[in-house]
Amino acid sequence: MIWNKKELVGQKIPLGKDNFQQTIYWDLDNHSTPHVLICGATGSGKSASLISTIEYAKLIKDLKGIVILDPKYEFLEYNSSKKIEVVNDIIDIEDKMAALVEEMNELVKAGKTTRKLIVIDEFADAVAQSRKGKELDIMENVIVGYYKQSRADIEAGIPEQPKMQLQKVGERKSLEENLRMLLQKGRSVGYRIVSATQRASTKVITGDAKVNYPIQICFRVPKAVDSTVVLDDVGAETLAGYGDGLIKSPEYTDLIRFQAFYKPQLVTA
Repeated sequence: MIWNKKELVGQKIPLGKDNFQQTIYWDLDNHSTPHVLICGATGSGKSASLISTIEYAKLIKDLKGIVILDPKYEFLEYNSSKKIEVVNDIIDIEDKMAALVEEMNELVKAGKTTRKLIVIDEFADAVAQSRKGKELDIMENVIVGYYKQSRADIEAGIPEQPKMQLQKVGERKSLEENLRMLLQKGRSVGYRIVSATQRASTKVITGDAKVNYPIQICFRVPKAVDSTVVLDDVGAETLAGYGDGLIKSPEYTDLIRFQAFYKPQLVTA
């Protein structure tokens, strides 16, 4: 389905068209559908769908910014785009996520909102690569005492020399924990999140995690169990690929089959 900017209606981002040629939307103003989970194997159309979503989001004037967390370096073309920030290195992604949480908490305290789109590509891989356990410890050299001075040093007025030791002084929140906080609290301040992955990992896409993603989209996946992990139903393993997808949303009573939009030429202006 060819991308067409005329499909955009207000804050409703077009995702594709169903079998009756009715446009499927993600309504950013609908507080019951703030975040989207997308899964699909290579060649399924997942990346094309993300690009389509980003391109539509760029046209929304009320959207103050777009952040793309891209550990696979697939969205480098957007580095020169207006109001879009692309972050690639895993440590930088962790730091950006922490900064977003801090920004969110400040907005909550101030009672303010801002409309921002956060796209997390290959989030399962990003979580797997991120720091965990003792790697999250914040270590600093602290004073644990002073070296004994000689009488001559004391008489000469030489100040005491401190003994320094590297100690834990705090702990960073993990990438997974910060993402969970953004999903749970971010909706109230206007954050909208799209998390995408090739792997339908039950370690990451748990039942509790899916609660935070009211809209679940699955393009073609290798096995029926992968479809079940994302949609709680089989079917995505039989899709044709190239944007042929299934969507589960509170706005629909059943799974809807749709064809995602595809933008032939990426425009970064």
